[in-house]
Amino acid sequence: MLYNLLTAYKGYLSKSYRPNTVRTYYDRLCVLLATQNATAPLRLDIDKVLEALATIKHKNTFSQSKNAFYHFCQFQHITLSETTKRKIKELEKKRHRRYRKSRVIHYKDILNAVHHIKNIKLRLSYQVMIATGLRVFELAQIKVNDCTITTEKMIFQFVGKGGNLETVTINKKAFPKLYKNLTTLIHTTQSHKKVFYSAIYLQKKSKQLGFQCHDLRRIFARLEYNRTKSKEEVKKKMRHTQLKNTTIYLRSHIDYK
Repeated sequence: MLYNLLTAYKGYLSKSYRPNTVRTYYDRLCVLLATQNATAPLRLDIDKVLEALATIKHKNTFSQSKNAFYHFCQFQHITLSETTKRKIKELEKKRHRRYRKSRVIHYKDILNAVHHIKNIKLRLSYQVMIATGLRVFELAQIKVNDCTITTEKMIFQFVGKGGNLETVTINKKAFPKLYKNLTTLIHTTQSHKKVFYSAIYLQKKSKQLGFQCHDLRRIFARLEYNRTKSKEEVKKKMRHTQLKNTTIYLRSHIDYK
């Protein structure tokens, strides 16, 4: 019973979220419901859910678990009492945020590695990420039909984080060589095909080259700030909803030497 319910829940999530998010919420909910009585129909024991939430130490994991549970309640049309919601908020306040250890991003080493990639399509994939700040999953989904090319610029349309339809632009004046090479790549790719490589392949190759795909987005944020001296402008280009997220990117340790 519980397995079938969780499988249906995963399908429910997949209508609104990317696979990684679906997997995370599914895994978190499995933990929260592990002590529930797996009978049909499921009688949700809220106290057991609260007990499971109380065992979570870190705020990031707690937030994911909380969201997974709230989505499950929506999926099952379960209305939580204000008392339960208040208890969950109180538990969340007591969690500790877990920070990742800061890494040094070696700017010149990355640019040099990308520049010497012989595979033109692979090289252009990384260069576009540096020039636009695209996330790897956003870049990987772009098809020829998602590209608009004019004499002055190139526009990519894609589904961004949160499922929103978004665009980024590459100006010919700012990136003449990249614009030219991309135009050739797009014109030689079949209309129904994707322009760039898959996210998995790009992540695998970047690791072999000594960097992470998301390092390119961090580099973009810093370069954009160096150019504009405006966090708001960077926030807009990064397509962030909150300035604090932009600030985190700008704190990245980038070595330009």
